[in-house]
Amino acid sequence: MGIYGALQTAVTGMAAQSFALENISGNIANSQTTGYKRMETGFIDLIPDAAVGRQVPGAVLAYSRSTNDVRGDIITSATGTHVALNGSGFFVVAEKTGTTDGESVFGDANFYTRRGDFEMDREGYLYNGAGYYLKGVPIDSSTGNVAGSVPEMVRVSNGLIPAKATQRIDYELNLPDTPAVGLAADFATALSGTDLDELTDETPLADLDIEPDDRLTFSLNGTAVTPDFIAEAGDTVGDLRTWFAENAPGVDVSVDAEGRLQIVAGSTEDTFTIGGDVASALGIAGTQAVPDAPETNSDFVDRTVEGGAITVYAPNGASVNVQMRWGKISNEPDTWRLYYMSNNEPQQWSEVPEGEFTFKDGVLQTQGGSAVSLDDPLRLNLPNLTINGQTVGNVELDFGTGGLTQFDNANGRAAVSTLAQDGYPAGSFMSVAINDSGRVVATYSNGEQIEIYQLVTANFNAENQLKRLDGGVYSSTAASGEAILSTDGGMTGGALESSNTDISEEFTKLIVTQQAYAAGTRIVSTSDEMLQEALNMMR
Repeated sequence: MGIYGALQTAVTGMAAQSFALENISGNIANSQTTGYKRMETGFIDLIPDAAVGRQVPGAVLAYSRSTNDVRGDIITSATGTHVALNGSGFFVVAEKTGTTDGESVFGDANFYTRRGDFEMDREGYLYNGAGYYLKGVPIDSSTGNVAGSVPEMVRVSNGLIPAKATQRIDYELNLPDTPAVGLAADFATALSGTDLDELTDETPLADLDIEPDDRLTFSLNGTAVTPDFIAEAGDTVGDLRTWFAENAPGVDVSVDAEGRLQIVAGSTEDTFTIGGDVASALGIAGTQAVPDAPETNSDFVDRTVEGGAITVYAPNGASVNVQMRWGKISNEPDTWRLYYMSNNEPQQWSEVPEGEFTFKDGVLQTQGGSAVSLDDPLRLNLPNLTINGQTVGNVELDFGTGGLTQFDNANGRAAVSTLAQDGYPAGSFMSVAINDSGRVVATYSNGEQIEIYQLVTANFNAENQLKRLDGGVYSSTAASGEAILSTDGGMTGGALESSNTDISEEFTKLIVTQQAYAAGTRIVSTSDEMLQEALNMMR
């Protein structure tokens, strides 16, 4: 080949460097393009066919090498629908082909991109800056799980979401061992007044804040006195003494010379005097006065502890307030009863069905008269719950596992740790965002956030063999293999992947390319001069 071969080889080298320059130029031009993958230039030497001893370096061929497997930097974005891929893979997108009757029509072919600058159009579809529309898998709103495996167009409805009736209330709390209400508190309040200088057998129990229908439980020296004393209108201290005489033989109730009520059981050592510290004076710490018919007793609130309140929703979206109170009805064993306010005007309270609980050493033992297992969740039903005439329906109270206890509490109040419900009113669309799990989340005016789509990622065995198209999208080829779809997430919401182009690196390659091209021109010039010298031999 000689001089002509050298000349041709130099020309192919110059063409190869021109090809490399074109890639460098494209990389620099797209250094700020979201999700852009730079193109590297590779070279292949072409060796002329000759005997081994006569082989010489031949021409060179340039080719493009993709960097689809090289991730760009992740930068934050203030737009909620922007999303970046943390690892490998691509978003699945489709191309809009036109409109029919005002509705967008999309092609059947899937395309793939790392460009995640998605925004919502007027129809609720999410599309990126290159005009390609996002695909995902729908989510079942009742279970929160994906409902299928074939990606479809992500479309967010901007209409109202219907109301959801409350079906479950999660409720966990600790009841006080000695509540700051009841008989002891009433005695202390009554006896602190200056108008009760002296008690007699004729002293009305009402002066001690013991009202008609109040239920009094007593435990003397650790032994319960049964049945319970239920106050009636007009009862006096004498009536209480008579009750003890009939139901607890050997127990004497009297009033001493200083006007103090005494309960004597067997000996003077068992004499209990009402004083400032009622619990120790009576020896019946925590004795309560909880009415049998709370809806008819004006003192019900004073005889119970507040158990929290929560807003629940009827099937039509109407909100009602459920207020709960707890009353301790016995100390041996420790027994509590749960109530809820069924009507505000006039104030009426109702017992929760099967809502009677017993405890031992602070641990729940029975519910509704039946033993409970501490390993199983505790649940009870509020059938056809109706508040102020508004029917909510059947509601389940879920105390969880170990969520209801009775441990000592210094302030004598119930400590509510969990109080939540699963209903909501109707709401209008406000915004949409993509979270770090790759789920499209719509936010509504009622405060609900509903996950409606799970984004899928497409992976390829040979992702650098994908065919590049305009707008930073790719199509699969025989060399790349078919897409392997996954719903495992691996995304960052509120972020974008920037171009993986390094400007300094590109300028370095630019210098090398320029010098290599210049060297090629020298080969051409030298070959030309040598040809001229060969021609001059004929002169």
